[in-house]
Amino acid sequence: MCSWYSARLLYACLIPVSFQSSLTLGSMESTRSKTEVWLIGQHITEITGAQLPSRGDVLRLFFHGHNEHKKTVNDSASEVAASVISFWNKARIPTITEKSIGRKVVDLFLMWKGLKKNCTRTTDTQRKKEETFCDELEDLFDVAHPKAMQLLTIKEDRAFLAAQREKGRRGVMAGVDKKIACSIKRREESKSKQSLQQNQASSALEYDELGSSSETESQSSSSSSTSSLAISPVVSSSNRKRATLKVITPELSSTLDRTGISHRSALRIVSATAASLGEL
Repeated sequence: MCSWYSARLLYACLIPVSFQSSLTLGSMESTRSKTEVWLIGQHITEITGAQLPSRGDVLRLFFHGHNEHKKTVNDSASEVAASVISFWNKARIPTITEKSIGRKVVDLFLMWKGLKKNCTRTTDTQRKKEETFCDELEDLFDVAHPKAMQLLTIKEDRAFLAAQREKGRRGVMAGVDKKIACSIKRREESKSKQSLQQNQASSALEYDELGSSSETESQSSSSSSTSSLAISPVVSSSNRKRATLKVITPELSSTLDRTGISHRSALRIVSATAASLGEL
């Protein structure tokens, strides 16, 4: 066992360093060649950066799932669509549906596949198609909603989308995010100010209504008090008569005797008369 280990160690020492380096580089080149895609370049495992995804970003991520993980075209396209829509959401720009984005990814892949199929051709037409395809790889993979410009209410958002649609995707999200944050802050402050003004106006209206109501109640109370004062002597007199039972006075008794009306009948007449007058 020891002799075998010593032999291996001696063999490693005898190999020139330059040769060992060449083996390492050769291994790296072999690995890179496996992940190299015609016209596209190396795979990527995720979309990064401060710009919206390009056509090249989409294809590189697609081939990572399709070639490296042996996923189907539709499955790889679906994963790419989810990553793309997540990036657009960060920019607060409305998009088409995730399913529609997946179809656009498949269409882009089929375009590449058609060029790859005819890559052995040396005609000018084929060469121009390949050049155009490569030239558009860094352009925006546009998945914006058809009415995105109308739906965007912040001026900076519209400007950013317009810049990203230019050749090479001018602009970055970092700078736009600051502008968006300022715009949102101004908008929130404006809403807060309007809300405060509305609350103040509402409070003033309630105060006026309360004052008017209090004044009406005061007038009503005053009127009621006056009415009470006006009738209180009558009520008091009536109550006093009931308590002392002095309904039949000497004068009334004399009159009743002259007219031949009994005291019981007289009480009935007085009671009915008082009731009709609202005193009982």
